[in-house]
Amino acid sequence: MKLTQIFLIVFSFLFSIFTNAQNYSVDKGQEFTPPDAGKWDKFAGENATNFFMLRVSKKGRGISYFIESFNKANREKKYELEVPIEEESKLTVDPKHLQIFCANDNIFLCFYGRKNPDLPLSYFIKTVYSDGRLGALNEILNTNEKVDVDFYQSPDKTKLLTIASWPWVDGKQNVEATMFEAATLRKLWNKRLPTDFKNGSMESYYYNVDNTGNVYFLMQYVINKEERQIGMGMGILGIANEKAKMVPLISKNPGQIENGRAMIAANGKFIFTGLYKSELQKDESAMASMSRKEKAEYEKQRTFNKEVGFFSFMVDNNTMEVTSDFKKFPEEVSKKLDYAGGLLTSGAGNKYYKASQLVEANGDFYIIENHSYTITGDAVATYEREFIVSKVNKQGSIAWTKVYPKNTINNLNTFNVLVHDNNVHLFYLEHPDNLENSTIDSYLPEKYKDIKNYNGSVVVALEISSDGSAKRTKIFDNKGWCYDPQPFNITLKKDNSLLLRMINKGDERFDVINIQ
Repeated sequence: MKLTQIFLIVFSFLFSIFTNAQNYSVDKGQEFTPPDAGKWDKFAGENATNFFMLRVSKKGRGISYFIESFNKANREKKYELEVPIEEESKLTVDPKHLQIFCANDNIFLCFYGRKNPDLPLSYFIKTVYSDGRLGALNEILNTNEKVDVDFYQSPDKTKLLTIASWPWVDGKQNVEATMFEAATLRKLWNKRLPTDFKNGSMESYYYNVDNTGNVYFLMQYVINKEERQIGMGMGILGIANEKAKMVPLISKNPGQIENGRAMIAANGKFIFTGLYKSELQKDESAMASMSRKEKAEYEKQRTFNKEVGFFSFMVDNNTMEVTSDFKKFPEEVSKKLDYAGGLLTSGAGNKYYKASQLVEANGDFYIIENHSYTITGDAVATYEREFIVSKVNKQGSIAWTKVYPKNTINNLNTFNVLVHDNNVHLFYLEHPDNLENSTIDSYLPEKYKDIKNYNGSVVVALEISSDGSAKRTKIFDNKGWCYDPQPFNITLKKDNSLLLRMINKGDERFDVINIQ
């Protein structure tokens, strides 16, 4: 072999490594020290030019809340503002019951409480303008009754929705929806959700609001009270309609829906997708001749061999036509999930699954599930194993299901998602040995190491193409300055430049991952 040929081979090899590493670039941000006793809580949202975060600080018997604003262009802090919600409302506010988001360039802090046990429960929305000015404190509900209030926003952030749920009366739900204009908190409409469907009581859940102000919801309804038959359906409470349009979601599979995610697609259709399980039907004739021990073993095997797979329902919001699909895990997916370790049991059907993300890419949908388990002892540890991803195409049918290796724990379980060039990119933390000793397709789960600390892990990008093929790339070592995954995906450019929260002891900074 000629020297030039050797050079070209070596150069080509090095070039392939270099270009693969250059698929992603990291732009480091400016380091800063957070305010004294100001503990990071969560991202508070974003607008076109800024992103916002919430900090909390214990202050005597109460808690102080701070909003920080950062410029998207250079990630420099613009301001830090204390929001005196406890002082203004005369309430002690539990951070666990505080909802916060950014809509129409305003930041809204939604909370509730009682001034004393003898007074009614009050629900408030506090407005903070994006330029750092404090807005009004609006009391939206005051009641002596027990009520739960949740807040939602439209995709374009121009509408705010509150869902108030009171205790049931005479076996019927008592739910009220109120729509607000985000810019002014002007009430647009207030309506009661339906209480019956097909002559049976119903319960609504999984609320979504579209940009025009329509409310989409899922529901369960009674088919046969005596036989305890429950059906599932979907409804739309239109901005111009007093009565909701509702339709049953008829299952093609007898399995039990375990979990899922719902969203309004870019074309206005409603999609609900997730995971189902179903046990094998009993062979009554075979069981009749079994001993008690044989019956116990038979039931054990029947449970062990649960069918498990994905489902999807897509509803046309105009015609209310429903497209449904159920597909069990492909054999290669089930085999990869058929192992035991820790408190895990063997078999794909015996595991607990968690619906983590639902994203849309080029009109298709990707539902991302984790298989997880918890170990309790001296401390509680929740592990998440594998990404199980299923693609639902534009027509609402399941195109494929794939499994990709992962092993994280507790705070490291969170991951970020970015859709770029119609591919889905997952960013997460991984043990470095898992990259060295395995590939996406070839790995031994029982020998796949978990990571317990930020330091020593590596930041990984998993790029999933529309056909389910994937590649995994190491971005950087998590040493010193560590990536702290957050359940909020902030992009600084359309479909690119994902924001990363970085921590190093008491200091922080915001880095950016760009896809070349």
